[in-house]
Amino acid sequence: MKFRTVLVAVLAVATLGVTAEVTTPAQAATKVLQTKKMKKAAYKISNGYFYRNTKLTKRTHKASKYAKVNFYTYKSAKIRKSNGKKVTYYYVKNKSGKVKGWVWHGNLRKQPTYTRQKKDIVAMKRIIQGMSPDVQNRALGLFAHMNYKVAYHDGASDRDLYDVISQELGADYDNPTDIQGIIKTYKLFKGRYGSDKARILNDYNDLDDVLKGRSDAQLYDVAETLIDDVSTAVYHMDN
Repeated sequence: MKFRTVLVAVLAVATLGVTAEVTTPAQAATKVLQTKKMKKAAYKISNGYFYRNTKLTKRTHKASKYAKVNFYTYKSAKIRKSNGKKVTYYYVKNKSGKVKGWVWHGNLRKQPTYTRQKKDIVAMKRIIQGMSPDVQNRALGLFAHMNYKVAYHDGASDRDLYDVISQELGADYDNPTDIQGIIKTYKLFKGRYGSDKARILNDYNDLDDVLKGRSDAQLYDVAETLIDDVSTAVYHMDN
């Protein structure tokens, strides 16, 4: 009888020891300092785990299984771990919402949205549509199947904004609509010319001087110089 009592006591202690390993002291001491909503943005995950809640006590998925999947942010949480270290976790979901959880932000890599490139393509197409039929015939077809991810220079094809702008080199410089198209093209990318900024501004001022009668330079020459330099600068812009 005494042997049974001792055995039960030993088993009870052993059971308590196993239970204590499920919720560790570090997990129990984890504290959420702040949570807030996030603007939805696409990320890829490279490492780590998904956790069910901000207590970080339950892993639900291994991140490496979803390395090629886009996840979208919804909330963030600042958490103080048991060692006093403050970390940030994001609550993310995949497109279907089936894979979700809290992920350490350092394991996430934000995906580009290409918003600027998409807007530039739309704006440039509108400019071309306002130019002479000859320029339209040469340039509009380049917009078909244009890849916005390589909008400024696509090494795999001639369907990019550099090639579109280059078609303005054959514009009718005596046609006011073509001159206005060239000016609009210059203004569309103004502020993004990098090291070419000063030279292109000088090109534009030369064209403006001719148009306003302040210079005897040939309209053809100054217009071609401006659009040539603009197209080259666009070619070197980051996609």
